[in-house]
Amino acid sequence: MRTTILVSFLLLFPLLLGASGIEGQIKAAAGSAGIKNAAWGLSVKDTATGKTVAEFNPRRNLTPASILKVFVTAAALDKFGPEHTFGTVLYYDGAISNGFLNGNIYIKGGGDPSLGSQLVKGAAPMEEVFKDWAAALKTAGIKVINGAVVGDDTAFESVPPGSWAWEDIGNYYAAQPSALTINDGLYKLFLKPADKAGGEATVLRTEPYVEGLKFEDHMKTGPSGSGDEGYIYAFPGQYQAVLRGSIPQGQPEFAIKGALPDPALFAAQAFNAYLVKAGINSNKKPYSGSAPAVKTKIMETVSAPLRSVVRVTNKHSFNLYAELLLRHLGGGSPEAGLSAVRGFLSSAGADVSELDIVDGCGLSSRDTVKAENFTDLLRAVYKKSYYAAFSDSLVYPGDPDATGHLRAMGKGTPLENNLRLKSGSLNGVRSYTGYLKTKKGRTLAFTSIMNGYSAQPSALDKLHEELLLELYKDF
Repeated sequence: MRTTILVSFLLLFPLLLGASGIEGQIKAAAGSAGIKNAAWGLSVKDTATGKTVAEFNPRRNLTPASILKVFVTAAALDKFGPEHTFGTVLYYDGAISNGFLNGNIYIKGGGDPSLGSQLVKGAAPMEEVFKDWAAALKTAGIKVINGAVVGDDTAFESVPPGSWAWEDIGNYYAAQPSALTINDGLYKLFLKPADKAGGEATVLRTEPYVEGLKFEDHMKTGPSGSGDEGYIYAFPGQYQAVLRGSIPQGQPEFAIKGALPDPALFAAQAFNAYLVKAGINSNKKPYSGSAPAVKTKIMETVSAPLRSVVRVTNKHSFNLYAELLLRHLGGGSPEAGLSAVRGFLSSAGADVSELDIVDGCGLSSRDTVKAENFTDLLRAVYKKSYYAAFSDSLVYPGDPDATGHLRAMGKGTPLENNLRLKSGSLNGVRSYTGYLKTKKGRTLAFTSIMNGYSAQPSALDKLHEELLLELYKDF
């Protein structure tokens, strides 16, 4: 693998290293092996003046991948403000008599991404949320539930786009965007690798436990160090999942992440199980459904502030959170959310005449945007009161909260204290957008989107590092 990357790098940069100035570097890169037959859009503008600093096909329609999240996160900050919170409300119907509730408990989801989250700073984990809810039931005088615990996610339309890849469905990065999302919409599936590569991996357990979930296991064991190549295939609502791919040998157990098949039902089942341990029993099975019009509020759990949710959405490139924020923008409807994003971009000065987006996270290969759309948006956001919260959600070189390839990009260079970045990747798609403070004190908004390249992704990271360093030095 190291030899392959080195060869790709040497093929990509002989012209680039000899080029002078940013325009020369762009021209050399565009004609280099692995890129010359790709579709590339590049846009760099000064945030203060709007003047174009550099560009290459800035208005070409391209698939953006995960940088699409900056549209949704910026729109959410603009509409709601960084300190905005979301609520999850616990209700009951019927009446309480002598410790008996003759009715149901309802968990009414309000689209809080941080409910029971393991990712959002300051969010209480699921067990602590349940502890608070159980205490509130006891305070209300409820000792026995003559009814059921019901999960209500009717505030949102939760069906994911049909254009998401089949191999993504069932994995945590394609989790169902339910209004009652808890535990980040995921579970961890623990498997035991075989002693030898090629052997069958064995299912051990899930954490948390997901009632009724079964697996058809075709998972193999890969060589030591081969990483997570495992896939969980299951549609939303499907409790018979198929496992394929491989996990590495050499460990007692290895975990991959799956999407909860029915988040609202899981919330009801998991809370019901907690209540049993807390000494509150119900005599009906938990289910998902809609709370009645007439009901009594027990308590409300308030989310972490929006800025904390946006931070995880962009730094971790977490698709679920982007989809939930999209629905908030549309009052529960993803279609209305997409219309709100278009309107926000247009008000920021972006040309949306050919914009075609079908999700809020960039997981769909049907999304079509221009590099300049992002740069124009970033210019507008730079002048907003919420810019600090937005900028804080972007990755910087050496960022300990970053995931994947971006953590090392620009580390040990002048970019380290001057670059804020969001990246995206799908098969054949590599994209970057963000802000660069230059040596002369200017702040540039930049976007680069490549589709259909054949160069190694690591070589593209290096290419963009060199381009950014040139921009830093020259402007």
